[in-house]
Amino acid sequence: MFSICFVMCAGLFSCNKIIQEEKTGLFSITAAELKHHLDFLAADEFQGRDTPSPELKIASKYLSNLSKKYGLIPVMSDNSYFQSIPLKTSLVSESETSIVLKSKEGKEEFKFRMDFGVEDKNLSSGNIKGSMVFLGLGHQTPDKSWDDLKNINIEGKIVVILNANLLENHVLRRDGTGMHLRARAEKLVEMGAKAVIKIIDNEREAFFQKSGFKFENSVKSVVIQEKEPAGKEGSGNFNNIQIRHEMATAILGVSGKELNEMFVRVKKGEQISSRNLKGITLDIKIKVKKGVATTRNILALVEGTDPELKNEYVVVGAHYDHIGTTEGGVYNGANDNGSGTVGLIELAEALANNRPARSVIIVWFTGEEKGLWGSEYFVSNPPVPLEKISAYINLDVISGDELNKITVTGSEVLSSELDNLINEISEDQLKGSLDYMKDNPGRSNFFFTRSDHFSFIMRGIPSVWFGAHSDHLDHIHQVSDVTETIYFDKMERITKFSYLLALEVANYKTMLALDRTPEITKRGSHNLKYNWKEAIEKKE
Repeated sequence: MFSICFVMCAGLFSCNKIIQEEKTGLFSITAAELKHHLDFLAADEFQGRDTPSPELKIASKYLSNLSKKYGLIPVMSDNSYFQSIPLKTSLVSESETSIVLKSKEGKEEFKFRMDFGVEDKNLSSGNIKGSMVFLGLGHQTPDKSWDDLKNINIEGKIVVILNANLLENHVLRRDGTGMHLRARAEKLVEMGAKAVIKIIDNEREAFFQKSGFKFENSVKSVVIQEKEPAGKEGSGNFNNIQIRHEMATAILGVSGKELNEMFVRVKKGEQISSRNLKGITLDIKIKVKKGVATTRNILALVEGTDPELKNEYVVVGAHYDHIGTTEGGVYNGANDNGSGTVGLIELAEALANNRPARSVIIVWFTGEEKGLWGSEYFVSNPPVPLEKISAYINLDVISGDELNKITVTGSEVLSSELDNLINEISEDQLKGSLDYMKDNPGRSNFFFTRSDHFSFIMRGIPSVWFGAHSDHLDHIHQVSDVTETIYFDKMERITKFSYLLALEVANYKTMLALDRTPEITKRGSHNLKYNWKEAIEKKE
């Protein structure tokens, strides 16, 4: 028995400071069990766990059943594990949706799904007409060193931009300002654009041509009723219309070869000249059918052992949803975020067998892929007071092939004590290194707001995200994100690391101090007024 324990500790974590109870929890977390759960949840039969979907509901039942099996306590007032979230759904009517290009030569009508698609989280029916401008990437850096809007008036215009995936060394990737295309489109609408039309890139156009597939029309436009009311009927909200190249060449008045060359040039870092598209107008009609649905977070409690401290909490979470299917297959989401989902299963079981002084709330969040819906709903409708939550630990995309490296995001923002605990565990127990996202400004600006930890940070709750390792991102949001590409030893390592951190925070002498951002001194929703985006950019 001694030799077995020695080998297990030596292989991954040092046993110097791990007491017997902690070792019991560590040994219960195994790559084999992680694989067992992931093979189930990332199977084709779950159809990519879209929000909402019957398959996601089945996944939630699986997680609640395991919570009950491990003896975790239901958190909700109705004695259930489910925090229900009301949704409004939108489905585009294919027969009543079209775009017509008008010029002095006549009219040309383009068909929904065949020529263009629409994806908008707050989509509503509408009809807009107008003249157009072409803006290249449609981006303007704060210092205007890159300025696609120079000498162009977009007020009341329909804006056309290139939906280009930028190369790693592109100036807008290096400074992080232009990486998120949706943010660019939303900014253009804020500046007065009627609508934003995005020309799909060369790779996606080639895929459409080879496969014969069309744009999708699934229930993707879903909003939380209490957080994002649907747009006023007739307003349109057309800031995410995507078009194929044949339609784009007709609008821009260029050849297919010339359009391809634009994408090649802009990806390399060249600016494409912006211009008014004279002599043509667009008539956009979109009809949306409305509905209602629900989705749910899964909440389970490991009650603390201390009579007083059990009323303070550590929250550990992972989102269990993904992005559904495509006509080319299933987005299984094994790494994103089946990995974090099953890591949390193992972590919850370990904590149930080694309860700390403070209570730990285990949360599997829904709708992260739609815009942090589950975590935003949780912190907006908390089952316990926000000021009683000491810290949040986030597991998202925890596979990767660099076994000795753990990517860390956000721990340095609010609490030095959280950051110190992470480093102490790394030094004492982990044979490896911490890869701080903050050390790569371009990636940090982009990733910092991209997972559920950000919902907690915005409420002044010290938080850390383990995951999104730079060595294993090629499969994210691809049909290739399947269990065959997963590194279960890496998952085991991060799960064990997160387990130890949860214990340390839950057994810490006090709730973690807020001592890193002077403006944030108390936990709570009042911190939403703080300019987090600007603050993070200053910290880089």
